[in-house]
Amino acid sequence: MDSEPSDPFAHAQVQAQPGAARRRWWSIQPPFAVSPISARRAYAEVLAVFAAFFGAGIIAGGETLAGRYPTPAGSWAVFVPAAVSQLGMAGIAALVVILLASRRGIGPRALGLGMPRPASGKPTASHAFRIAVWAMAALVIGGIVTGLLATGKLGQPLRPDGAYLVYAAAASLAAGVVEETVVLAFVVVTLRQANRPLPEIVIVAVLLRCSYHDYYGPGVVGIAIWAAFFVWLFLRSGSVVPLIVVHFLWDLTIFFEQRWHVFAALRLDAFVLLPLAAGITWFVDVMNRRGASQPPSAPAEQPGWPPAFQAGPPPSPTGQGPTWPPPPA
Repeated sequence: MDSEPSDPFAHAQVQAQPGAARRRWWSIQPPFAVSPISARRAYAEVLAVFAAFFGAGIIAGGETLAGRYPTPAGSWAVFVPAAVSQLGMAGIAALVVILLASRRGIGPRALGLGMPRPASGKPTASHAFRIAVWAMAALVIGGIVTGLLATGKLGQPLRPDGAYLVYAAAASLAAGVVEETVVLAFVVVTLRQANRPLPEIVIVAVLLRCSYHDYYGPGVVGIAIWAAFFVWLFLRSGSVVPLIVVHFLWDLTIFFEQRWHVFAALRLDAFVLLPLAAGITWFVDVMNRRGASQPPSAPAEQPGWPPAFQAGPPPSPTGQGPTWPPPPA
């Protein structure tokens, strides 16, 4: 296998592990087979990209915690351009990450921009759905901890109007794309290419995620919980697509429930019903795999034939046709 793909945007191949033990449901995937880089280069790229997209957020979070950051206000003339800016930032973040990683032989697939890869078999929608449910559970648990410990939060209008909700929808999508591609996929893949220890990678990814959520104060502990869980989900599935979708929907419902309380009920229903649906899809997949792995049943015996000729009459030693029954002596 070549150390680097000839096409930097081609899907990388996972390193084969001859004789390796069978992957369990909690196992992480092996790193992609690419040439290693130095730790200095890895951290330089990680911190530079992170600062470009989240430096302002860290400052704004600190000002929010100090009570000095204003509550968003405006009209359609203000929020529509802001929404377009959010979407543009999401596209630029994804492009920057892909281009920088491609210079090191890492394609978009290695960055998690594809369907999750299960331990056995081809990627399926049901497997991606279960990864998304795991992510939702992590956000719920982390959100509870944050709610209990937080001493601050982002300022938001008491009753947001349509213009603000348009901006909120764009900001939610941008948060899902930028955070999961920059702070999760790019950080983890780059540090793995530098052969950094796994505990170090998890700590760095979690600390970076917590840094721009500093407006929660002690509530940032809840952020650390689901951030660490997201790292495991990415290492296990090799995909950030379900995480982006869940992150987007999670933020979106938080904004929308300020205007329509039904979204709070929908989120509670989802927390109850989606794990049940995930369990059903898992059971169905297990049954399908067991059915596919069973050997085919032996053909039924043909009555009236001797056991030695159940599969049919043997060929003649001379190649002239069957010799059954034997010629008379």
